[in-house]
Amino acid sequence: MKEFVINVSPVETRIALLENGRLVEMMVERQESRSVVGNVYKGRVDAVVPGMQAAFVDIGFEKNGFLYVSDIAADTSKGGEFVFEEGTAKPHTKDKTAGRRASIENMLTKGQSIMVQVSKDTLGTKGVRLTNYVTLPGRFAVLMPTVSNLGISRKIEDPKERDRLRKLMQSLRPKGMGMILRTASEGKSKDDFEPDIRYLVKLWEKLGNKMESAKAPCLLHEDLGPILRMVRDSFTNDVERLTVDDEAEYSRILNFLDSFAPQLRKRCKLYNGKRPLFDKMGLEKEIEKALQRKVYMKSGSYICIDQTEALVAIDVNSGRFTGKKRLEETVLQVNLEAAEEIARQVRLRDLGGIIVIDFIDMQYERNRKALINKLSECLKQDRAKTTISEISELGMIEMTRKRVKHNLMKALSQPCPYCDGSGLVPSVTTMTYQTLRQLESLFCKSREKHVILQVHPDVARRLRGEDSKMLEEVAEKFTRQIDIESVSDFHVRDTRLLSGRTRKEIPLN
Repeated sequence: MKEFVINVSPVETRIALLENGRLVEMMVERQESRSVVGNVYKGRVDAVVPGMQAAFVDIGFEKNGFLYVSDIAADTSKGGEFVFEEGTAKPHTKDKTAGRRASIENMLTKGQSIMVQVSKDTLGTKGVRLTNYVTLPGRFAVLMPTVSNLGISRKIEDPKERDRLRKLMQSLRPKGMGMILRTASEGKSKDDFEPDIRYLVKLWEKLGNKMESAKAPCLLHEDLGPILRMVRDSFTNDVERLTVDDEAEYSRILNFLDSFAPQLRKRCKLYNGKRPLFDKMGLEKEIEKALQRKVYMKSGSYICIDQTEALVAIDVNSGRFTGKKRLEETVLQVNLEAAEEIARQVRLRDLGGIIVIDFIDMQYERNRKALINKLSECLKQDRAKTTISEISELGMIEMTRKRVKHNLMKALSQPCPYCDGSGLVPSVTTMTYQTLRQLESLFCKSREKHVILQVHPDVARRLRGEDSKMLEEVAEKFTRQIDIESVSDFHVRDTRLLSGRTRKEIPLN
């Protein structure tokens, strides 16, 4: 059973997807950092960088957007062609005569105006990722005005249904344009598609007119907000219920469904209870768990998730689980349970890039295959594109997962100001010795005879106790008087030196 739960407040919108009562996906969008994925802009090329085969495009943001050569539509007048993989919305630009990808400097010039669409939000210090392949999504179809290829969602697996939809597309496609039929199109008739396609064609014509008249940089088209976008893309017949706690959004959803899927209106519920919706559903605790490094499973085993800039490492541990039979069977049971939980955590945390999973080593090939099959099966529900490798010689599985926005950890947290996100701070011993070295360095430059050293209480205890002799040696070496003061609200790294005469701070550097 699938269910959407939506919490709306003046500052943020939270959308949770539950499967069989368990939280599997979470989307948070705040007013201060709204997603711009799907928005279409008239941009101005600010710089062309041949060495990176990319261009920086000004779309009116503080940082320029980034446009790769592979994301630029081919110039068909020069013999360009499109290579299209069914089910995707991004063909590849190739130079037909040279047999290789066209060069960015032959396609764009500085100051040129170009229509672009945001494909990825700002991640870290990077600007938004842009594409010149505009895709306009509807309820059942995605219109691709810049290509002429057809595609069908890979999640529609029945060969007969795919053949039926492919024939239907041939009669429905607008001249010179491409289309992808979405998962929601399964079982739909021509009458279901026609209003969708008419709307998308009119939208493209409107974009073309604005592109002609507007001055770059400017917004040409803004995609739907997070809630209606979710309703359009994901609220399908396999979703049993949608619950929202805001009356205005509830009305917007019903009005939207009137046009696209009136049969789903009865599955929408407005929550009016006094207790917060996410708290009542037990989701607040689940979100807290999703920010933790360790995830415990029912058996007592657990997984550890560590994120770096471009890679996620997941380690499987048996923990308290010892099993009742042979070791190989115990390990297989732990790994299979972990595979299911990892698939859920990858979706929930929206982990992306390269993901390396260190399962517990298994001896038999049949067990390794069973593990790969289990992980693949659990990832089928993931809307993001994933690829999985075989188990390596080191017993690890590598997988990749596409991500277009900040994952849950980055959306809900920030690096610790003390450890800078490393999870570690200097030990008391390290800080004690470092402070002594700083004193020696300072006394070589300063003539101050009497100083007051303010440090964290734990460092102060070390300097007064077991390391007091070292402090006395420094004082004797430079003939100085050093008094120690502990400051309770200091971080362990904080050190301040004051003049004994004026109590004015003396710079340590």
